[in-house]
Amino acid sequence: MKSKRTGGALIEFALVVPMFLLVCLAGVDLGRAFNAAILLTGATRSALEYAGENANTAADTTGITNIITTGTGNPSGLSVSVSQFCSCSPGGAQVACSDTCSGKLVYVQVTATEPFQTIAAWPWVPQPLNLTRSGTIRVAYPPPGGGGLG
Repeated sequence: MKSKRTGGALIEFALVVPMFLLVCLAGVDLGRAFNAAILLTGATRSALEYAGENANTAADTTGITNIITTGTGNPSGLSVSVSQFCSCSPGGAQVACSDTCSGKLVYVQVTATEPFQTIAAWPWVPQPLNLTRSGTIRVAYPPPGGGGLG
């Protein structure tokens, strides 16, 4: 005898597959976003390490920007800002780098922002999703005489 439940599996399949595909698409989008964020974090960290080597690399904004651009795979819309500031003591107030004080410390701050576009428009997720990473590092070897970088 033939079973009378032959269409039940087809109906269940038709109901479950769209939800399964939606979950898979969300997983792919989430994975892509995490990958882009990890690449941006690593590239920003590498740029900060480069900037902190000495006074010459701290002033090389083109080199710092190129490290981030290369490390992230040159995404469109990537913006990088590099700034410098000084302090007369660790954790002290910021002063102009042209000021003279004993023990002047030079810092470089790097901020990178990458607009990330998801595959699908998800509720509560802005389009584009801006991924931003920033950090500050003290320049290891300030110029002789404690002079500033700019």
